[in-house]
Amino acid sequence: MTPEPPVESVHDLLRGMAALSGHRIVADVARLYGKGAPPDLSIACNHKQIASKQWLVEALARTLPQPEGPVWVLGAWYGVLGALLLDDEGLAVSEVVSLDVDPSCASIAETLNHRHVASGRFRAVTADMTALDLAATTPRPGLVINTSCEHLADVPGWLATLPAGLPLLLQSNDYYREPDHRSCVPSLAAFREQAGLSEVWFAGARPTKNYTRFMLIGRR
Repeated sequence: MTPEPPVESVHDLLRGMAALSGHRIVADVARLYGKGAPPDLSIACNHKQIASKQWLVEALARTLPQPEGPVWVLGAWYGVLGALLLDDEGLAVSEVVSLDVDPSCASIAETLNHRHVASGRFRAVTADMTALDLAATTPRPGLVINTSCEHLADVPGWLATLPAGLPLLLQSNDYYREPDHRSCVPSLAAFREQAGLSEVWFAGARPTKNYTRFMLIGRR
């Protein structure tokens, strides 16, 4: 097995790529490595994860480019999606609230998104999405994103707790082999039925090597 490169080498490599590309998020990831990144940040930023998030951002830019309120990202992990949403020129996102049940994620997400924390456009929250009362949230979210519906035990039950009319972006997949996936769906049509949205503005499927990812954008 090839050993993992030292963190210092990854840091130097990313700094070089940031200088070459001029991409601010690459520079932010390099900065995070310099401050001590978690080992699984490489998974959060691998090519499959980034491609999936880019697909999301592109679809959102065509469908709902200017949400009327903060964007809540549930199960947000290290805040990579929030960084992409706030930096994309095709979107006008006022604020991202990055929520994850793991308390170790918040500080990492805020370090990664340090520019947007400073401007008041990003904050990280530690909470369980299934216990969240979004109906009582002020200001009301302009969009709620959940890219891990397959991990929920009861997708329709969770959706029923959300305010009627709330804009949603949902993703799931057909990767049944993963033990933590409890609500996978076999097709895009099955995902639409599972979600039961009152309006669907976008529905798409993105095949990968081992599974297909499904995405819906619409209204609860």
